[in-house]
Amino acid sequence: MPPWIIGLTTGDRGYTPEPFTKVEEFSISAYMNQSEVADDSTALVDAAGSPSLQERIRSINFAQGSPSETPPTSRHGKQREIDLKVVRHALDLLKSTQSLQNRKTGAEYVGSNINAFSPDALGAVWVAADDAFKQDASLSLRYLGFSLIDTSLLHTGLGLAERMKLFRMIIVPIEPSGMDKQIQALTAITNRGRDLEPFGRSLVVYLSAQLGPVHKASVEARKKLKSDRADGPTKVCSAAIRKALSGLFSLIEDVLRAHPDAIDGHELNVIVQDTLKILQMTSSERDMKGALSIIKAVTAVSHIPEESLKLCVEVLGAISVGINELRDMALGCLQNLLESRDQSNILTLLTDTAFSSTQGPESMNVKGAIAMIVYFVRVDEDGRLCRILVTQLYDTFFDVTKSSATAEYWRNWLCLFSELLAVPSFREHLLLRDEWTTVVKRTIGAINNDTEEIQGERTLPISHTFNPTSFPSPYQSKTPDLSNLLPTTKQDVNRIIDALSNVWPRMTKEAQWRLFQLFYYSRDILSVQSQRLLVSCIVELGMLSPNDGDWDDCLSQLVKFFILGPKADITIRLLIVTSIKESISQLTSEDYRARFRAVVIPLLDNMKWHEEDDLHFINNIADFAASYALIAELSDFEHLLQLLYLMSSVVSKVHVDSPRLYEHEDEAARNMVSVALVRLFLQCLTTSAIRTSLVYAALIEVVRSHEFAPCIRLPALRLLTRLRCDIYHAIYLTPNADSLNLAAAVARTEASKVRLSVFHNPGDRSTLYDDQSGSRVGRSSTISHSGLTGSRASTQSTGRQDAETRAQPPQWSYPGLPGLPQDPPESPSLLVNQHTPGAPKDKTLRLSEWLAEVIGMLQTPDDWEIYSYVLVHLPSQLSNPTLFSTAAPHIHLLGNVIVSQLMGGTFRTPPINTGVKRGDVAFCLYNILVMLLGYYERFSLGEQDDMVRIILDGISSWDRVAKVCIQGLGICCHVIPKSVAKSLGPILQKMSQIITQSHLSMDILEFLAGLARLPDVYATLSEDELRTVFAICVRYLEHSRDHRTKLRAGIATDSAHAFNRSSGISGDSVAPSEASNVFEVQKDLPQYIFALAYHVLTIWFLSIRLEDRPKHVGWITRNLASRDDQGNDVLEEQSQVTLDMMHRTAYLDLGETKPCKGFSSSDGRVFKKSWLLGLSIVTVETASGNGITHLVKRQASGTTYAIYLQNTAPLPPHHARGPMDVNSSLQGAQSRINVFPNHVFLQLTSTIAPTPSPTEAICLPDDEATRRAIAAFDRNDTVDGYKVGVIYVGTHQTEEAEILANSSHTEAFQQLLEGLGTKVELKGAIFNTQGLDKEYDTDGIHTYAWRDRITEIVFHVPSMMPTNKKSDPTCVKKKSHIGNDFVNIIFNDSGSPFKFDTFPSQFNYINIIITPESPLAQKNSGIVPPSVERNPYPQKQLSFTIQTQSHPSFPNLSPAASYKLLSLKHVASLARQIALNASVFSNVWANREGGEHVSSWRNRLREIKKLRARFANSGTSASDRYPGAKASKTYVEGDPFTGLVVMGGLAEDDGILSGLDFSRWAGPNPSLT
Repeated sequence: MPPWIIGLTTGDRGYTPEPFTKVEEFSISAYMNQSEVADDSTALVDAAGSPSLQERIRSINFAQGSPSETPPTSRHGKQREIDLKVVRHALDLLKSTQSLQNRKTGAEYVGSNINAFSPDALGAVWVAADDAFKQDASLSLRYLGFSLIDTSLLHTGLGLAERMKLFRMIIVPIEPSGMDKQIQALTAITNRGRDLEPFGRSLVVYLSAQLGPVHKASVEARKKLKSDRADGPTKVCSAAIRKALSGLFSLIEDVLRAHPDAIDGHELNVIVQDTLKILQMTSSERDMKGALSIIKAVTAVSHIPEESLKLCVEVLGAISVGINELRDMALGCLQNLLESRDQSNILTLLTDTAFSSTQGPESMNVKGAIAMIVYFVRVDEDGRLCRILVTQLYDTFFDVTKSSATAEYWRNWLCLFSELLAVPSFREHLLLRDEWTTVVKRTIGAINNDTEEIQGERTLPISHTFNPTSFPSPYQSKTPDLSNLLPTTKQDVNRIIDALSNVWPRMTKEAQWRLFQLFYYSRDILSVQSQRLLVSCIVELGMLSPNDGDWDDCLSQLVKFFILGPKADITIRLLIVTSIKESISQLTSEDYRARFRAVVIPLLDNMKWHEEDDLHFINNIADFAASYALIAELSDFEHLLQLLYLMSSVVSKVHVDSPRLYEHEDEAARNMVSVALVRLFLQCLTTSAIRTSLVYAALIEVVRSHEFAPCIRLPALRLLTRLRCDIYHAIYLTPNADSLNLAAAVARTEASKVRLSVFHNPGDRSTLYDDQSGSRVGRSSTISHSGLTGSRASTQSTGRQDAETRAQPPQWSYPGLPGLPQDPPESPSLLVNQHTPGAPKDKTLRLSEWLAEVIGMLQTPDDWEIYSYVLVHLPSQLSNPTLFSTAAPHIHLLGNVIVSQLMGGTFRTPPINTGVKRGDVAFCLYNILVMLLGYYERFSLGEQDDMVRIILDGISSWDRVAKVCIQGLGICCHVIPKSVAKSLGPILQKMSQIITQSHLSMDILEFLAGLARLPDVYATLSEDELRTVFAICVRYLEHSRDHRTKLRAGIATDSAHAFNRSSGISGDSVAPSEASNVFEVQKDLPQYIFALAYHVLTIWFLSIRLEDRPKHVGWITRNLASRDDQGNDVLEEQSQVTLDMMHRTAYLDLGETKPCKGFSSSDGRVFKKSWLLGLSIVTVETASGNGITHLVKRQASGTTYAIYLQNTAPLPPHHARGPMDVNSSLQGAQSRINVFPNHVFLQLTSTIAPTPSPTEAICLPDDEATRRAIAAFDRNDTVDGYKVGVIYVGTHQTEEAEILANSSHTEAFQQLLEGLGTKVELKGAIFNTQGLDKEYDTDGIHTYAWRDRITEIVFHVPSMMPTNKKSDPTCVKKKSHIGNDFVNIIFNDSGSPFKFDTFPSQFNYINIIITPESPLAQKNSGIVPPSVERNPYPQKQLSFTIQTQSHPSFPNLSPAASYKLLSLKHVASLARQIALNASVFSNVWANREGGEHVSSWRNRLREIKKLRARFANSGTSASDRYPGAKASKTYVEGDPFTGLVVMGGLAEDDGILSGLDFSRWAGPNPSLT
């Protein structure tokens, strides 16, 4: 027999089935005569001497059913004949003489006609194909036999005998490649193991005998398949064998689950052992899965034989840890075992294997046992199994004798213990037992593989009685050498410690101490996580607290091991440093401080700073050092400052060497070293003047160090730029640098980032690629350096230029980190002052040193982050002149540097990657220069002239700075008027050249409006220069008219662009929330320009000398006219009232007139008559007796009162007296009527020359309607009146009620009021008090007011109004005035920024904030140094900042859009001018919905026009027409009148423009020479 043929005699365990000498041939007669079915143990006899095949066929019983049944007699003969033919045909096809193909056809034929065969007939078929069931038959022939068997199994009438015969035919041995058919047939005949009759036992014996050989054949086939000579048949054979083995596994599993009782103990043991051997030997996952399915079935329905139990547990454990895919199946088998009667044995086997003394934890058996123990403890929901395990394992864990403990044993012990501790339920049971002394001792012994460690007390002096005060410190024990431990042991120890940490908080104090011994003993081998736990334990146990006896030893050990030793985990180092810092507060005695210093100072001195590269650690060390410095001795304090400076250098080096390593960190995480210095400064400011001065010097040094990274220098820079002092030179810090406007200019705000791509004008003279200039600027022609030079070194860090070309995020911006790491003290320091002559140097701050450093930064090229920060924040600091009161030379030098750099263009060019241009830098420098105007007294007259000239040059040199330069010139007009006067001609010329830049129109006109009220400045202007002013106004009028025309036509204008561009240049941007209001501002801004242009034109005309005014009338008149849509020349209302104003003032400068006194009784009867004369109302009131006449001429721009008296001569003696002569002596002469008003009117206004009808005077009827109309006209003021609130905000006041409740104010505020206007009495006032009571003093006795010839301002001053907190606690009466004022001047003495919404009102549009540069001295808890006497209301506050605060939807108005610095005498006049302009704009804005704002003059003009519309051409006349006279042409307002200007119903045929020029016929003024 070939070796690959597997016979039934090849079983490994001695089983030999009944041999088959040949395949039985069944005789029909014998089969038919068989009376009963033989059982499965009876062999079929050979039917020798059987009849021939034909005879047997004829004698076949075709009846269906059992062969013992009698053939039915009822079957139709015809059907029987058909079935017989089928059987005969099948038998014929299956004959051995037929070809294999025909025989296959016969087998298929039987299958397709299976219902035609009775069991006897099937038996005949089997006999016909008996050669297909023989062992030596070919594989193809055997396949034919299995095909017949499969077909026969489809028959429903098979009896037990037939099934037995089929079974025997199936189990005939076959070569390996056919095994799959054999197993498939067995599976089919048993219905997947469910039906074993009548061959049950034989099947079990067969299956148990086949399992080993089939697997062996599978292994051999797999080897051949892997060889290089594997061919097609080999692959087919291998696949068939693998299929057979899988089928065999499945069939055995099915039989076990369906008939567990059919398998006796011997066969079960055979199957289990063979299966376990397969699991041990095979490497095929498929075979393992099949074998495991058998084991799982055994454990589910039966039990593992005792002799196989140990091997089964080992194998399953190895699989559970070795093959993840089969882990669940293996654990399922073990789960079944633990739920069986063998549970106790299983647990014993697992623990015995886990604690093997010969195999280590790396062996699969041990590893598997440990894994299974842990698994079942973990899934044990009710805790029952865990309790059993704990009970069973505890003694094994902790009561081991020396003889039974080997190295392998202890390694296994640690491994299992570490695994079990990871299970929460096991930890809970261990926690309940609370035997931590034993646990710690056994664990330490296991670490050393030394039983003596367990039985004795050699390593740690562990006492069984816990006494924390006498408990020996673990760090005093000898440090064990654990360097030779295996990595697995180290890992297990760390896992034990990590697991025990989970129950640490719930342990008793004693247990925690016990466990800590284990932690500390194992410190050399602990993982990072375990080391963290160790240090956490030390901290939690209070071992670093000075209350612990050995705290300094513990601290020293930790410092030595974790900080000064080999580099430890950063979290551990940070935890130690944090704990050290926290212990500072507990150093309550000198002894504690000395012991603390003995550890800390060596720690800081012995740090290898050059090796440190972790920013977090360095920053935390710095924070600790700064905290410790507060309590350290002065010598140590200085030493710590040096160390902090050294740390700054280290941190800076980390940034330079690894620029991208920490770029993901925010700024707060990168600059803690310098932040520590800043925090130290803030804390020393209220505790020690000497220490504050030392920290100040250190901060200066940090800023000065070019080699330091910007992130290190910026925190120091933030503090230094926020230094301020009060009027007594006490130092304080402002939390708000107020530099958002300038930050936007250098793209350091969110909104300004958008500006970069929108507002950079291509026409700018600079480009992104301009060369940088690193040279120090030279001196100008007139400004001297005063012998001072900057203190900075001229060197700069290597590679800075390359760094600046890389795109990097900015290191400071708005919004960003707070300017200071903590809130500064609310009050000025009581200990630290600005250095003044005679003050101790070591207790004051020399601000000149800081200012010298700033000058150096501006002179020497520095890092852009530093340079830009100084540019943005220096103006804010310069607004506190007291801070630099002793640094006059440095202020002088600073002005020198700024002027020189702007004059020569030698200032710093920003890096390309920032997107900032040179114009933006110039913008910042000009803001600094404008702020320096507040120090004008520090500069000579020539230097002041240079300042004005450089500001003037900036208007055209840099597009971005034109606005700030114009505003700066407005400030110059107040502070250095003589210098402005010298350059006023070029200034006006420059402004006339830039009037096409619409975004500057508001600034130019506001400048001219303010200049017109400063006669000392413009006194020397020539006629041509004055005409330039008028030309600028006319140009803006034309622009406004064009804008309104386009707006009406729906044509887009450039106003929106101009408005936004204006905002962008100044650095201001409209917030997204304000976007909806932007269009309204853009639409109304030209209306403001329109009103302001007329205002400027008017005030400048009145500012001209009287003798020069007529010279300008003709030019102005010609340019006031505009053209309508039909091309006609027209005069708009504002032009008409302007012309009216010139008409009244061109030859008169006497000022306003007042009504005449009444007539006396001797004057005779008085007659009164009024006429409309042109666009005026003339009233003539005449005493008929003597002719004394009172004249009143009411015009749009004013009312003139005069007296006309005819100088009547006495009659000559020779005059013949008549009855009507005035000198007649007739009775009643005095009562006669000698003159009427008409005579006076005609004498003054008319001749006999023909008067065109449209220009004829109109006599008004003397009725009630006329009187009412004239009275209504008189109620319109002759000037534009405005109301402005002036509010005093006292110290610390922030709420509306407390501010309005002020009934007093400071001397400075009083001086401000006197500078704003004149104190006037309210009761009986004859001017418009703008709502203030002028009868009962309910709003106070006095107020302040200001007036010129065209405007009047009444100031609402709440502190001058009565205050009654009882009846009016919220000051509603005062709020009724302030809340309705469009503009308020806020004198902010609170020491805090004023918030716009402090006075909620829909009418408060603009606040003008005036703030003393040095706030009132703040009292601190009532403690005032005896050397300083501080008055809460000082009499002298010298300098002030002024800034406008507008409604969010408003544009920036006035020169104070950004804060400016002025003296009190200058700030008042500037504030008044700003208030006036702001009032004009507010009136325009307030009337935007109902139309344009109408001035008082225009209202008066409209009243006159109403009268003309009512009475013109009404036919009224003094007398009837002469007979035959031709009726005059009538003209009604609005009718066409060709070729003329139409104005109020008046018209002239020819020469209208020249006709309006009244100076032609009025003539020039007489010569004054």
